[in-house]
Amino acid sequence: MGDDMRNEMRGLELCGVAVVVLLAGCDHPTAIPPIPTPPARPTMTIADAAHGVGHPHFYFLPPLVPNPSFSGTFDPTLGPLLAVDVCRVDAGACVTPLIASFTSSGGATSASVRLDAAAEWYSVNWNTKAAALDPSQTYRIRVSVAGLTIGYADVDVVESGSELKNVQTGEFVGLLDGRTLPIKFRIERDPAIIAHVLHSQNYTAGQVAIVLQRDFGLGAQASATILFGESYVGVDVGQALKDVFNVASGDAALILKTAGFDVAGVGAALQSVYQHTSAQAAGLLKFVGFTVNEVTDALSTVFHEPATALAQILKNVGFPAEEVARGLHMELQLTLRDVAQILKDVGFDATPIARAVHIEFQLVGQAVAQILKDLAFESGAVAQALQVEFRLVAKDVAQLLKDVGFDPSAIARGLQAAFQLAAPEVAQILKDLLFNPEAIAQALNAEFHLLAADVAQILKDLGIDPLGIMRALDVEFRLSPGQVAEILKDLASDPAAIAQGLHDEYRLTVAEIARVLKEVGYHPDAIGRVLHTQFQLLDRDVAKILHDLGIDPTEIARALAVEFQIASLDVAQILKDLGIGPGGILTALRASFNVLQDAGAQLLKDVGFGPSDIAQGVQSAFQLGPQDTAQILKNLGYGVGEITAVLKDVFQLGVSVIADILHAIGL
Repeated sequence: MGDDMRNEMRGLELCGVAVVVLLAGCDHPTAIPPIPTPPARPTMTIADAAHGVGHPHFYFLPPLVPNPSFSGTFDPTLGPLLAVDVCRVDAGACVTPLIASFTSSGGATSASVRLDAAAEWYSVNWNTKAAALDPSQTYRIRVSVAGLTIGYADVDVVESGSELKNVQTGEFVGLLDGRTLPIKFRIERDPAIIAHVLHSQNYTAGQVAIVLQRDFGLGAQASATILFGESYVGVDVGQALKDVFNVASGDAALILKTAGFDVAGVGAALQSVYQHTSAQAAGLLKFVGFTVNEVTDALSTVFHEPATALAQILKNVGFPAEEVARGLHMELQLTLRDVAQILKDVGFDATPIARAVHIEFQLVGQAVAQILKDLAFESGAVAQALQVEFRLVAKDVAQLLKDVGFDPSAIARGLQAAFQLAAPEVAQILKDLLFNPEAIAQALNAEFHLLAADVAQILKDLGIDPLGIMRALDVEFRLSPGQVAEILKDLASDPAAIAQGLHDEYRLTVAEIARVLKEVGYHPDAIGRVLHTQFQLLDRDVAKILHDLGIDPTEIARALAVEFQIASLDVAQILKDLGIGPGGILTALRASFNVLQDAGAQLLKDVGFGPSDIAQGVQSAFQLGPQDTAQILKNLGYGVGEITAVLKDVFQLGVSVIADILHAIGL
C-alpha cells in the first residue's frame, strides 16, 4: 500500500466516529452536532455483533464503525468462502442486480477480499466511481460465508462533504459518492458458521455434530439448533443426537422441537432413528408439547395411519375427545358425522362426544342430541351428555330428546338416568311435552315398573280425567273394565266419569256399566244417579237395570226416591211392574218412605193387588197376625167373604177362629 493510501486510511480511521465516515478527508475532525433525520428517510441498519443485530461473531471495523470490543478467537480460514456484495435496498431487502461483488479469487488486490492475519481482519476496498450511485437510494454492504449472510451495513450516499451532516450516526454508513470505501470486518470462530461451511461441503449432520462437540464443546441442544438452522432434516439430526450424543428418544424429541423442527420432522426421526411405532411416537410428541393438530399431522403424513386408528392413538395418549375431534376435523378435513362416528368407535362415550362436537363444530343442543341419537346412544347417555355439556334443566333436556325422536319411554329413561327424577316428576315433564296419557303410562311402566294403580294415581295427580286414565290403563296394562273401574273408584273418581269411560273406552252397554259399578262396590243410589244423569234413563229403566243386577227392592226404592224424587205410589207401581211381590214392595216402602201398615196396604190396593196379596204383604212386612190383617182389610173396604177367604187361605184358620176374628173386628 502506498504512502498516500496509508495516510488516507489513517485519516479515515481517526475520523471514523460512530458510523459516519467522511471519505473526502478530515480537515476538521471536530464532531458536527447531529441534525434530526428528515421524516422521509428510510430506516437503515448496521447488522453485526456490536450492534446486536447481526451474527454474534461478526464485527464491522473502522472506518465503517468505531472500533468494537470483542473477545472471541479470530477465524483466518474463511477467506476462500467469503463474499462481499453491494446491492440496492428496497423495502428492507437487497434487489438484483448487484452493484458490486467481491471474493478472494481476485488475488491480493484491493478489489478482492484479503486476509490480514496479523491484524485479524478481512478487508476489501470498494471504489464507487464506476457504480453510478444514486444519492436518493440506499445501498447495502453484505458479507457472507459460503452463501450465509453474517452481517451487513446500509450505506447512505451523499454528493458533498457538507451533506454528511445530515446522516444519522450510529445507524448506517455515510458515503461520499465517487470515493473509495474500505470495508473491514472481523469473523471469529463460530459454530454456526463452521456448521454452514461444513454443510456446504456436503458433511452429514452427524459429521457436523462431531465437529461442534469436539471443537466448540457444544451439547446436544445447541448442536441440534445449529443443524436445524442449516436445514438438515429431522431424521438426520435425530441420528446425530443418537450417535454423537447418545440421546434417548424422549429427550431427542424435546431437543428437536426446541431446535425448531416441526412435528413431521420430529416424528420422522422417532420413526426412522428410534424405530418407534406410531403410538409410541404420538405419546412422545404429546409429551414434548406438540398440539393435537400437529400430532395428527405426524400420524397421518409420517406414519400413514388411517383416521380411526389415528384417533385411537390420540385417545390412548391422553388427548380428550374435543382435541381428537379438532385433529380429525382440521388436519384430516373430516365431516361432523365422520368425526362423531370415529370418536364413538374409539371408545368415547356420549358426554365427551357431545363436548367435542359442541366445541369443534359449534353445534347447539338439538344438533348435538341428534348426532348422539344417530350414533345409537341410548337416551340416558344422551340426556346426561346434554345436561353436562349445556347445563340444561330436566325439562329442556326432555324437550330436546323429544325433538330428535326419542319416544316417551326413552325420554323417561333419560330423565331418570341424568337427573334421578322420581316417577311423578317424569310424568309431569312428559305431560308438559304434550304426550298423551297412554304414552305417559307406558313410560312409567317401562322405566319405573309401577303397578297400574300407582300409574293411575300419578295420572290423576297430573289432572288427567278418568277417561284418559282408563284409556291409559287399558292400553298399557290390558286391564278388564272391572279392574279399571276398581282403580278409579279407589282414586275417588266420580262414578259418572267412570261410567262414561267404560262406555267410551270399552264400548259397554248401560246394563254392563251398571253391573261393573255394582261389582266395584258402588251403592245403588250412585248407580241409579249415573244411569239417570249420564245416560238419561227413566225411573222404570233404572229400576229394571237395578233389579236385573239382583239389587234388593228396598235399595231400588231408595234409589228411585233419591234420584227421581217420586212418590211412594209410583215406586210401588214400578216395583210391582218389575214382578216384586207385595211383601217386598211394602218392605221397600217402609224402609224408603217410612210407610206404615195401613198406608202400605192402601198402596198395595192402589196398584192393583187383591186382598190375599195385601194380606201376605202386610204379614211379611209388618209381621201382623190374622186379626190385625183382617182389620186392615176391613178398613180398606173389603167384605166378610173376602176377609174370610184371606183368613182361611193365607192364615189357614178354621171356621170358629175365623168367626171369632170377624166378631172381634165388628163384622
